[in-house]
Amino acid sequence: MERLNQSFGIGIIELKANPYESKILYPAKYKALDFKTIDKLCRINKDFEKFIEQVEKLLTANEKYLKSTEKELEEFSDSYFLNDTEVEKYCKDKLIPLK
Repeated sequence: MERLNQSFGIGIIELKANPYESKILYPAKYKALDFKTIDKLCRINKDFEKFIEQVEKLLTANEKYLKSTEKELEEFSDSYFLNDTEVEKYCKDKLIPLK
């Protein structure tokens, strides 16, 4: 996590059930996009390339096409977990060890 923060400025927040106990582990930092790395990742991973195309399409969409473009990106993207049980089931199905 520290490396992600240092390399890409990704912020990490530890969330607790009590919001007053939550804390910022690594604050996010603004960094300009590294298009060289993005291009390289697009060549390596066609799913990433498709994601970048979808994001660009969304950012440049005419207002009247915005909803359909958002829907297209949502359908392309993975669904998210609603609770810990779903995370645990996913990890079990994918044989990903939990701590």
